[in-house]
Amino acid sequence: MTTPWLVADVGGTNARFALVDGPGAPPGRVAALPTRDHRGLAEAAAAYLAEHGGG
Repeated sequence: MTTPWLVADVGGTNARFALVDGPGAPPGRVAALPTRDHRGLAEAAAAYLAEHGGG
């Protein structure tokens, strides 16, 4: 598997995303996106990656 890994905690109010650089590494570039601003999980993840994914 390649890194970084996208991890998420999705709830009714917010979807929290972060990137993990490898096994045992702490989550970095953590951001919470309001779920009401996105049609679904895929759109929220794409929005997060567009801003925090680094290409």
